[in-house]
Parts: sequence; structure tokens; C-alpha cells
Amino acid sequence: MKGKLIFRIIGIGLFHAVLYLFVVPFVIYPRFGHNGFKFAVAVAIIVSIAVLGTLFFERKKKEIKKNDQY
Repeated sequence: MKGKLIFRIIGIGLFHAVLYLFVVPFVIYPRFGHNGFKFAVAVAIIVSIAVLGTLFFERKKKEIKKNDQY
């Protein structure tokens, strides 16, 4: 479980680093301007929440399985 957690947190960090250091300034902002930047930030936040949300669902699922075994 800790391995998956660390992997996902590092993955989210890399995703944000690539997004904010390369994609937004060189791809999105020149083409779409300020509205594109806002959209990119919103998408990044939604993706991060979705990835972290899966951690909580897995944890609850494992707790239910442990309780069912007894």
C-alpha cells in the first residue's frame, strides 16, 4: 500500500512539473492565452483529486475485505 501511495504522489508531482514547466508555457499559453492557462490548471487539479481519490477507495475496499474474513 505504501509503495502505491508513494508512486502515485511522485506521479502527481511529475505530472504537475511537466504541465507547469513545459506544457503550459510553451504549448497552451501561446496558443490559447490566459483562458487556456486556467483550463490547464483546472484539469491538473481534477486529475490530482481523481488519483488521490482512488487511494481512499482502495483503502476502504481493503478494510471491508478484512472485516468480511472474520
